[in-house]
Amino acid sequence: MSGRSVRIVLLGDSHLDYADDHLALLGDRVLNAAVGGASVDDLPGQARGLDLGPDDVVVLSVGTNDAAPWKQVPIAEFGRRASEWLRALPVGGCVVMTTPGVDEARLVGFGDRTNQVMRDYAGALCAAAAEVAAEVVDAQAVLAPLGSRAYVDDGVHLTDDAYRLLLPVVAEAVGRARSV
Repeated sequence: MSGRSVRIVLLGDSHLDYADDHLALLGDRVLNAAVGGASVDDLPGQARGLDLGPDDVVVLSVGTNDAAPWKQVPIAEFGRRASEWLRALPVGGCVVMTTPGVDEARLVGFGDRTNQVMRDYAGALCAAAAEVAAEVVDAQAVLAPLGSRAYVDDGVHLTDDAYRLLLPVVAEAVGRARSV
């Protein structure tokens, strides 16, 4: 990487989009381009125009919306798309944050996501990350000590406590990703 300071670029879904109040936990050059509701197919549009380069570390969070019953991207297809996109990134490092799961007791839709389905999508994303030697943060494991306190009332989105626990782990992964 060059002498310019590293920019941390967040891409993906609401798990990063809603982290704005806690971005200082990641560092001082953070650009949050994540958008709630995003899926793997939205990543190229989020990255367009950001002038990503070797001084950037991308932090990526997708999978929760891809697994939603109203989208239901097949897991193999999700993994293929994530892999293609990650291989095309022109950045100095990448951190993949897997889906943090859900609080199944709070979900109201019949046939909604389960934590097993979330783990299946996380597995596909981890396989894609391994192809490019990206750092991986297992968000579901990191948040496990909080139990249901990790999620707001909808059972999907994260609480402030969850961000305070998760983002320092992401910051450590960013540090490893940029030292590669």
